[in-house]
Amino acid sequence: MDKSLDQQHLSASLRRLAEQKLSNGSAQLKTSFVASQDALGVLYRLSSSAITASDGLKLLHELQVHQVELELQLEQLQCNERQFDHEFTCYQQFFAMNPVACLTISTDGTITNGNAAATRLFTDPTEAQPEHPLPQHLQELSQNLSQQNCQQLVGRSMLSLLNANCRPLYSAALARVQRNHQRATLLVEKATTSACSQSVTGANSMRLTINMSPDYNAILIMLT
Repeated sequence: MDKSLDQQHLSASLRRLAEQKLSNGSAQLKTSFVASQDALGVLYRLSSSAITASDGLKLLHELQVHQVELELQLEQLQCNERQFDHEFTCYQQFFAMNPVACLTISTDGTITNGNAAATRLFTDPTEAQPEHPLPQHLQELSQNLSQQNCQQLVGRSMLSLLNANCRPLYSAALARVQRNHQRATLLVEKATTSACSQSVTGANSMRLTINMSPDYNAILIMLT
């Protein structure tokens, strides 16, 4: 019932705005006014008689109001799309630049995305890192390789990145998050390290946080 009232209020507000723009001449129709043949026929019949001419003017006004309403809605949709694209780009950059290892996984536990910090965490640590800044062209090459390494994580199961002793705890926590829609935190170790430590002070332990996306269709993993 509330949604119906809200829709009626929005429709009334949209109509008032459209009529205001028509009355003060500020309505700039982006496309020429086009009516169907049936509508034009009705307008012609109404305007051909003095008795119904006023009805024809009312119908013409309604058609114009409707067109302005449609163009106002189109402008709002385009504005919302630009704002969404901007926010999405910002979130993508924040995700990529985050110093904390972040992964997104599907509801079945498959990795769908990861940032550079996650790539560094789960790639071979014996790979040598340059001691001095690289030239610009080599920096770009290094960034491209880092992005390719990120893609290597995509499609893998999150379980495969964890020590075998940690996997039951992770699976239970993941199921609990999906069931209760509440964040969960646990200590884990990478698959390449020794057995999972139960101590907070374990040298190889990482704090893994699981959180559902707002639409509950994806899961965000953070490792610190």
